[in-house]
Amino acid sequence: MKIPKISVIMPAYNAEKYISEAIESILNQTFTDFEFIIINDGSKDDTAKIVKDYAEKDKRIKFIDNKENQGIVVVLNQGLSLACGEYIARMDSDDISHQDRFEKQVAYMDTHSECGVLSTAYHMFGSADKTVIHPEYVGLLTLAKGCYVAHPAVMVRKNILDKYELAYSQDFKFVEDYELWSRVIMFTEIHNLTEVLLEYRWHGGNISIEHSKRQSELTKRIKTNILNKITKAPIEQQKLLKPGMLLPKWLGRICCLFIWKRAARHNFRGKYVQA
Repeated sequence: MKIPKISVIMPAYNAEKYISEAIESILNQTFTDFEFIIINDGSKDDTAKIVKDYAEKDKRIKFIDNKENQGIVVVLNQGLSLACGEYIARMDSDDISHQDRFEKQVAYMDTHSECGVLSTAYHMFGSADKTVIHPEYVGLLTLAKGCYVAHPAVMVRKNILDKYELAYSQDFKFVEDYELWSRVIMFTEIHNLTEVLLEYRWHGGNISIEHSKRQSELTKRIKTNILNKITKAPIEQQKLLKPGMLLPKWLGRICCLFIWKRAARHNFRGKYVQA
């Protein structure tokens, strides 16, 4: 059986209102060599029926129907375990990918072997109208200031996740992507395309709105852990967080390698040092 270039992972829960747009935006990509793993996580509406209808028409779709709701972290890891492509692309069930998203991301990843995670700029629509463009290079210190990686637009090298046994952590639900990147950065580079390649739907059901308090607490915890990997001195940490303070790309990469080697000696590779 031919291995696809991309494995697309899309969780879905009670997504009947928007999921057709999301699915069609993937099926209509100019880059067509992909498998589309859609996991219905115990929806109570017609999500499963909609996905099943699409799966019967397009064999690239692998429909997984969880009868019980497992939660986003379990489902994302379920998708990772099923994926067999060289690259893993994320997609949310209420967003819309531009037709050339995969074509441009694959072209970049194929020519930038140092990049293990690639996201893009995105446009927020719905109850918001805003374009978000993140830094082209996301280093360790950049991550300490915030999650400058759009999760629904991300593409990741599968061999990086497999080699270092990296997956989403249940302990960081609602910010599971941010926490994962804080570990991934120790082994590879994270880049962003500055071109808008995703339409991000903003509405009352977004996780960031529903669980903002818990999300804020966990975000602070992640930032603290990242800073502790650089220095445990509070004064030095405050200096690092000053506006405009960024490590050069080459120095950031060296810092990551140094921290990873030190961590490996203490046998917590791939795990989080609790704040």
